[in-house]
Amino acid sequence: MGSCLSSESSDSSASPTVKVISADGKLREYASPVTVSQALEVETSPCFICNSDKLFYDSLIPPLHPAQQLQPGQLYFVLPLTRLHYRLTASDMAALAVKASTALTHESKKTGRRGKRIRVSPAIFEVDARVEEGEVDDDCKRFQSKEVRVSRYGSVAKLQRSASRRARLAVRSFKMRLSTIYEGCVLE
Repeated sequence: MGSCLSSESSDSSASPTVKVISADGKLREYASPVTVSQALEVETSPCFICNSDKLFYDSLIPPLHPAQQLQPGQLYFVLPLTRLHYRLTASDMAALAVKASTALTHESKKTGRRGKRIRVSPAIFEVDARVEEGEVDDDCKRFQSKEVRVSRYGSVAKLQRSASRRARLAVRSFKMRLSTIYEGCVLE
């Protein structure tokens, strides 16, 4: 009468599995095909599943339909229903990234896959509203021709190095444009 769903860890040579990070931070892997409602059967509290690729800063969390099939190789989060109508903050995004990274690392240690490092890092998108609307002046036109590439798995340290290098260059060019203004006052 009832349905049963089991999950098991598989070796790296097998087909990709559906990875679901539960509300308590545990990684559950399911063989495909599996639906959202089947993956939610093991949860005790009211919750929903969302796709990790559809989570964006300062936007509502889009829940998946219970009849929707989960895609192999994709990472999903189980979140409590109380989070359904709230916008994601930066701290929420960071907490989910840490939860995913911890769960994936713990699972790889448990299954003995130590040779492969797992890293979860957020994608960074920076868009100027003026450029998006087409309102650009001469200073902005030189940046339009460059193609913007965003790497989902980029190194945070590399990003910080390039940002600090740009900041040093900006400070240096700003200092060269400044000159001392001598003010005198005449007292009689």
